[in-house]
Amino acid sequence: MTVAYGACRLLVAPEFHQEVFERTLAAGQSDLGARYDLKRIPSAASSRVLRFSLAINGVDRCLYYKEYVDRSLGDVLKHMVRASRARRAFRASMMLAAHGFEAPEIVALGEDRLLLWIRRCFLVTLDATDAWPVFALLSKDSSALDADALRRKRDLVRTLGHTIGRMHACGIVHGDLRQGNILARREDGRWRLFFLDNERTRRFPWVPPRLRRKNLVQIGMLRAGLSWTDRLRFWRAYLSVCPSLRRRHKHWARRVHARTMERLAKKHAPRHHTEERQGSD
Repeated sequence: MTVAYGACRLLVAPEFHQEVFERTLAAGQSDLGARYDLKRIPSAASSRVLRFSLAINGVDRCLYYKEYVDRSLGDVLKHMVRASRARRAFRASMMLAAHGFEAPEIVALGEDRLLLWIRRCFLVTLDATDAWPVFALLSKDSSALDADALRRKRDLVRTLGHTIGRMHACGIVHGDLRQGNILARREDGRWRLFFLDNERTRRFPWVPPRLRRKNLVQIGMLRAGLSWTDRLRFWRAYLSVCPSLRRRHKHWARRVHARTMERLAKKHAPRHHTEERQGSD
């Protein structure tokens, strides 16, 4: 349902329709902090993420508030002629759901406009209960796991490969598969994956090779915890739903591996500090 409070327009899931909650969202972070116990969540400079609880039918629900911050004057101008980042993330989450993929449930979308200028935009999402970042789960040392835990980890690797493969087979490219943007929950003996930060997630008639490689490299950036056998498990699961790559799978494997190693070497390269010498010998 759509409601408006002054210049702020909200799209709110019916289950979470509460006037006090909606007015507080519309008023901004200061009012939100005065009414709810907020916890700041680390995020990129382009956003502010806060966590808080809201009582719904007597049950506390954990919510995440994400406000998108303009990074430059260019951002301000771009958002005058195209959808806000919050609205693009909303649409991408709906697109993912329509194709059988999951993202945290959206509670509210808000936009505060002054004519064409979007002064503030934000999303509020429901916590994916008992879900953990995939990279945190995969980084566990396999040698320290018991047989059941090792089996679950290998199953997660295959599920990840199969799911990313299905996304690419549908023409969907995630905007940022960096660490923490995929959550996993074990449920009824299988893994469910939830995709975060979807404002740059898009669907194409076919996946551009550059973006396919980018997603695969982002997955491969985990250095600890993934053995070469795990990476092979991921790759086989990925290819099982991407038949168009099978004829050139060795070519793709080499390209992805080379780019991943290049990125890892750059990421973990030691930083050398040089002292500026003054005077002459």
